[in-house]
Amino acid sequence: MNQAPQTASRIHADVFAAHAPHSPKADTLRATLARIALGDAHARCLAVVGCGAQRDRSAVAANLAVLLARSGQPTALIDAARQHPRQQELFGLADTGMTDIAAVPGLTVMRGTDTQPSLAETLVEAPGQFGQFVAHLRQDYEFVVIDTADHPQDLDAISAASVSDGALLVVERNATALHRLRELTDGLRESGAALLGAVLTDR
Repeated sequence: MNQAPQTASRIHADVFAAHAPHSPKADTLRATLARIALGDAHARCLAVVGCGAQRDRSAVAANLAVLLARSGQPTALIDAARQHPRQQELFGLADTGMTDIAAVPGLTVMRGTDTQPSLAETLVEAPGQFGQFVAHLRQDYEFVVIDTADHPQDLDAISAASVSDGALLVVERNATALHRLRELTDGLRESGAALLGAVLTDR
């Protein structure tokens, strides 16, 4: 897979960690990462999952990846959202495949829908293949963050959590339905995936 440097990223305002790394929002996510590190020092691959929080989920994944890279730890961000991939918009990317973000040294963004066959599709249809790719990334990056798709049966979220070290749940205040949240958390637990924590967002 080709890797091209991104020299003129136009990073979206939703990626606040790139524009204001010491803002209250960034500090909140930084505290979340600290709790994950204290709870499980081996959690190097995070699946960011949600139900009905599509835009917020992708923004949380992007900001987490930026914070990790800014802390001096090489980080790969995989956009595995099949229906509505958003990382290309968030980072102002024009290229396909893997792209280094010059504005955030140490961060590489991968659009899983750009590959043939689609890496995002293998997440559900061939999780073993997706897991092998993640294992390969772990050799080159200290952290891997996976942005997953919202799916009626939560298959994407559960598959991503199963091939990672655990799931970080994104919950949108006054928008995420309680019954959907229960379905997702129950599905994660039944699959044996670790639930590393939750992020509450406002819209």
